[in-house]
Amino acid sequence: AEMACITPQTTARARVQSPAPVLRSRSVGSGRPVAEATTKVLAEDQATKKSRGPSARAVQCYLLLGSRLFQQSMRNALAPLLVFMSAEFHIGTTEKGTLLSAIAAGYFFTQVPGGALADKFGAKNVVTAALTLSALCCLAIPAACDNFGVSGLWVVMALMGAVQGPLFPTSTVFLSRWMPKKVPGGTDEKAWGTSMLDIGISVGSLVVIPVANSLAGALGWRGAYYMIGVFSLAFVVLWQILGAEAPSKCHFISEVELRFLQEHVPQPSKKGNGKDSASSNAESAGWLGIPLRLALHPGLWAIFFAHIAFNFGAYYMTNWNPTYYAEVLRVPAAEAKYHLMMPHIFNLACKCLNPTLVTMVESRGYSLLSSRRLFTTIGFLAAAAFILPVHLLRNQSPWVSTFLFSLANAAFGLAPSGFKANYLDVTERYVGVVSGYGNTLGTVASWVAPQLVALILQKFGSWDAVLLMVAMVNVVAALNYLLRATVTPVERDVAEKAEVDMSESLSKTC
Repeated sequence: AEMACITPQTTARARVQSPAPVLRSRSVGSGRPVAEATTKVLAEDQATKKSRGPSARAVQCYLLLGSRLFQQSMRNALAPLLVFMSAEFHIGTTEKGTLLSAIAAGYFFTQVPGGALADKFGAKNVVTAALTLSALCCLAIPAACDNFGVSGLWVVMALMGAVQGPLFPTSTVFLSRWMPKKVPGGTDEKAWGTSMLDIGISVGSLVVIPVANSLAGALGWRGAYYMIGVFSLAFVVLWQILGAEAPSKCHFISEVELRFLQEHVPQPSKKGNGKDSASSNAESAGWLGIPLRLALHPGLWAIFFAHIAFNFGAYYMTNWNPTYYAEVLRVPAAEAKYHLMMPHIFNLACKCLNPTLVTMVESRGYSLLSSRRLFTTIGFLAAAAFILPVHLLRNQSPWVSTFLFSLANAAFGLAPSGFKANYLDVTERYVGVVSGYGNTLGTVASWVAPQLVALILQKFGSWDAVLLMVAMVNVVAALNYLLRATVTPVERDVAEKAEVDMSESLSKTC
């Protein structure tokens, strides 16, 4: 009787508290230890990359970078072009807030379904469809404005948001099929992959401002939208030719890299199979797409709140800075484009430095969880500190405001190595659904922020209040992430805790 009471509890606790010594006991092939085999495959993979140039997984990440570049270009073209459109359609402050939130309104409804589709049917074709439809929306904007005015513009922008909604969760699923887990002697490639995604966002945001302004000056704002749409369609062709759903479907991957990825990329588990079935605690995913117990896990909500704060702050600058420079700092549009580019240049520079920063952190002995916390909290707190005094210094040179905005946006650039990379750690089965929920909640912030800023400016005329609000959201999200973040897949964490609780209950009963 004593053994029956003690053994389950001891076994369960051992699973939670003691790492299994697989690297010392399990063998591969002719009896070589797994650690030695892993090191050899890693060395072969690195040697192949040096001799053949970019690896197949690097090419896939560069393609994802391109997809986010064109997505962001189409999405953010409205902010600089709105200055030209306002002169023709007499668009007021309230209408600007409504138009700038239209993308988010459409985005809201399609991210979770898009993530679920990517989980089930694969990511490549979802990305293709999303980019194609988004480009067609760009081409339709001039006709919508000419025939239906501001209302037509809002509808098309909302449709663009709806078709772009699946791109973030789908990109996360795509990365999860290609990015290996960290192995001894290797680097954190998940952080590098998410950095490529966000570099695409920064490059798109950076390029679209001067390009849209120059095209609008030369061809009019209608011509600017036509050109952006055509170039986006051209990229879709390149994506369709070179993109591969998984390593096994890539026609230019080396045998060494394929073997390495097959060994070190977690394979999506099948629902209802063996031990993995228990990972959801025998709960059905139901209409949420994920078991409720997993959906409420604090580790997921640490990421979700961080994503909300990120979108709230980053898109505030993207959406409202053109208006701030025009109406507060009185900078002409021709000159403002250089000021508006600088925050994106700083953000891009920080994202490009992320892999080096991650390596430095790893060399100092930080764990994966500590690294995720470090990049997230420093990014949010630094952004809050830099953005707070901007309006107080409005009477100084506009370049003072630009410098502070740029430092704040650089701090946001640490996110790919923080909470965004955490999406690839925190679940094994529900990557698309979880990232879909996270980006949906972030989209709520993207939709609320422009309208809230417009409301504050309309009622109180206070930019100081706006900047204080952005800073406080950052601080709260940073503290929550610091306390709640995890890198353990929530399926495993919930299953192990349930097993321990059951064992302790049996022990007390005995």
